[in-house]
Amino acid sequence: MASIKPSILAVDVGTSSLKVVLYNPLGNVVGSATRRYEYHSENPGWAEGNPAEWWAAFEGALANLQQQGFDLTNVEGISFTGQMHTAVLLDEQGQFLEPTILWLDRRAAAETAELTVKLQLPPYQINSTYTLPKLLWLKRHRPEVVKKIRTILWPKDYLRFRLTGVLGTDITEAGGAALLNWQDRSWAVDRLALVGLDPSVLPPTYEANTVVGLPLPELAKRFGLNPSARVVVGMGDVAALIGGAPVQPGRVVCSLGSSSMIFMALAEDQQPQDPTHRLYTYALGPYRLLGGVSSTTGAALVWAYNQLVPSGSADQSFEQVMREAARLEPGAEGLCFIPYLAGERTPYWLDDIKAGFYGLQLSHTRQHLMRAVMEGVAYSLRHLLDIYTELGTPVAELVLAGGGTQTPGLAQIIADVCQYDVAIYTEAETVTRVLYALCQSALNQIDFDQALVNTFPVPTVILYNRDHTNDYQRSYEAYRRFADFALKEAYRSKTAIN
Repeated sequence: MASIKPSILAVDVGTSSLKVVLYNPLGNVVGSATRRYEYHSENPGWAEGNPAEWWAAFEGALANLQQQGFDLTNVEGISFTGQMHTAVLLDEQGQFLEPTILWLDRRAAAETAELTVKLQLPPYQINSTYTLPKLLWLKRHRPEVVKKIRTILWPKDYLRFRLTGVLGTDITEAGGAALLNWQDRSWAVDRLALVGLDPSVLPPTYEANTVVGLPLPELAKRFGLNPSARVVVGMGDVAALIGGAPVQPGRVVCSLGSSSMIFMALAEDQQPQDPTHRLYTYALGPYRLLGGVSSTTGAALVWAYNQLVPSGSADQSFEQVMREAARLEPGAEGLCFIPYLAGERTPYWLDDIKAGFYGLQLSHTRQHLMRAVMEGVAYSLRHLLDIYTELGTPVAELVLAGGGTQTPGLAQIIADVCQYDVAIYTEAETVTRVLYALCQSALNQIDFDQALVNTFPVPTVILYNRDHTNDYQRSYEAYRRFADFALKEAYRSKTAIN
């Protein structure tokens, strides 16, 4: 078996897949395994997951690492990250209760509006992706479930609990649940009364680099793990904000996933003010960040592929279809797409805004529709970049990170649309390298910043094609007009309903 002494195991439980990544002491990836699963949507706007499938994926991924020849008894540290806002509700026996409502579920839009008014919170501290509105929905529609809740965890915390038997979470999850007092970083226990829960359901909070336990002996034996491996708390997938590139002021990092996070580190003298909260500031470790989230970017690409390509088309893989679309000329022959398939967070914070195509003609093919979706994703990111400039925090450099960088042609389209040369420091790993640095900090007292910097390779740079500037500028202006129309329609619909 391959020997890695010592090594760190990073676990990322995503919306539709789980990935385990092995790092050597120098911060190099030496092995990985992925297991996919599906989420379920019984009604429009709903999305539910199954924690049992996440656990099975974790077990399967570990087995795959062993099949590749890795000796997991050499692993000295284990840490977790994953999708945020998705609450895993546990009963008295520590068994999860259904439903597990995912972050992208929009059923709690009315509850979100009600809580926003009642609590007077800015939109980045509460929206329908967050946990609290979904708990209020459960209180009203599934009160029998709420009565059984004894503990609330989040996906990464649930897997860590299953592995160690220790309950706990970190501050990133508390903030993403709309259950955090941002001023003193304590639980906002008073909000639980609004959803009919006792404060005892909230687990202890730990710093992300805290060692909370060891694998349970029977699981260490079953999974082939070192029974003395120390398990570190970790943080939510907001870790992508600092895992995409070395952090420095003026550098914007866009982490491309199902949704896309885009943030810039602020210098000490930068104090941008945006009263409409199109972008927001976020403290993560020692960094002060300014940015936002585009809700359905990678998810829009997957949605379009699933709708446009017949299932079972072996010769029409996702990558192949993206390559075909990327070969078309900029502008998709006048076809425009706005990617608000699950409402939109920044810059609108509006669940009711809808996605759509504009400009369809008989001459358009599947490739044109896919190309329009790819460009729509890029336009949504450029829209946020424009706001940085408006707020007096100009963009000096654009970095792309995350799994979306592997989508054929997408990085070039983003570079051309945004009119920046794009740096990519990694093809895939963003959040897991942060887990590596957290483990090094916890286990070996190595400075977190230095451990993180050590993981970054020399970046690949994609130059933007200046020949496409005029075409994309016209298309982007059309996109903004279409988005403005969608915004007006969303407010008109809300007014009509109210």
